[in-house]
Amino acid sequence: MAATRSASGQQYSRQELGAGIASETAANYNDAVNTVGTTHDFVGPVGRYTWNLSPSLAIEGSVAYLPGFQTSFGTDNGHELLALGGVKAGWRGRRFGIYGKAEPGIASYTPGLVLYKVNLATGQVAQVMDERRTDFALDMGGVLEFYPTARTLVRVDAGETLLAEYDQVLDRFVFTNGSEEYIEPGHIAQHFSAAVTVAHRFGGLREEREREPARKPVDIGALFSLQQRVHEDAGAQILPNRGGGAWVSWNFSKYVALDTTAFYSPQDDKYAYPQDGGRDLMAVWGIKAGLRRDRLGYFATVRPGIIQFSRTEYYENVYANPPVFLSRKTTDYVQDVGGVVEYYAGPHFELRADAGNGYVHYHSAEVRYTTSATGAVMSGTVAPFQRASIVTLFGLGWRF
Repeated sequence: MAATRSASGQQYSRQELGAGIASETAANYNDAVNTVGTTHDFVGPVGRYTWNLSPSLAIEGSVAYLPGFQTSFGTDNGHELLALGGVKAGWRGRRFGIYGKAEPGIASYTPGLVLYKVNLATGQVAQVMDERRTDFALDMGGVLEFYPTARTLVRVDAGETLLAEYDQVLDRFVFTNGSEEYIEPGHIAQHFSAAVTVAHRFGGLREEREREPARKPVDIGALFSLQQRVHEDAGAQILPNRGGGAWVSWNFSKYVALDTTAFYSPQDDKYAYPQDGGRDLMAVWGIKAGLRRDRLGYFATVRPGIIQFSRTEYYENVYANPPVFLSRKTTDYVQDVGGVVEYYAGPHFELRADAGNGYVHYHSAEVRYTTSATGAVMSGTVAPFQRASIVTLFGLGWRF
């Protein structure tokens, strides 16, 4: 009887199709140049398809339409079409299941770009031109499912949606001898998202016990990194920094590990701001907790750490010939929250993918500068601030 109960608790079907209501708050950029907060909420229909690979792992996709209008300097305005696809992993019981999810995709707005054009040479009245705006999105969060019948499930999603919104032209003024443009800077927009859906299970119902692979005390590997991060200057665009690094995990239990990950981005942005610039090195360490089933492991991660910039400005003298700009290395606090999926291709070999929000806490900085040709020196302080970044890592490793 105990064996039967365990099997029935893992009952599922290969396919699920559902519909419901999705909602999303207006973006909170944590940026001094943006005036939009989390006071608006948009609600609309959502459809979702799920393909269950096992009782605890699924590949799924969803499409939501969120009508409404928010003014945000012309970037993410109007009616949003949100299309996501990724992995849902966790624990399935007899009456309910608890999962984590990581789903990249796109967010498309219409009208998404608002351009005000004024021809001062001819006196032409300002024109407003709208066109669709599409950005990369990453949705991370949790899922709670209830199974009232063998064929029906009710699902509640909650999490954070990150959008990589690159810079764009908002205003263009045309003169007789040229033109001038005003640009909305790029940023990582953060939205709180939630949804409630009702789904039907299709196909034959399965009852399956999942095996747990043998725990290895340590795994270590090399990785490729991609971090989409906004630089300090308000006029700078998002830079997709690419690099490489490594990870080490100490698996001291079946479900929890201490994980250390570090990566270096060799791209030099050619700028030196008081709080970031040059090349960067990011290292985080903390908890990786989750489940291992058959050949797959899926985990949530909470890892504080540091990010170091190779060149940040602390003195300038534009009156010298040639001008003098002095810089130094600086280190700031960063917290990485996200998820990890591991594939165990053999007894020792594994593939790994990470996705998360690397939230950077920039320090306050003092800058000294020469104010005149006489050499008078003054100093000023740049206030601290925080910004989100989208971190994705892909690697291969060895389990000892």
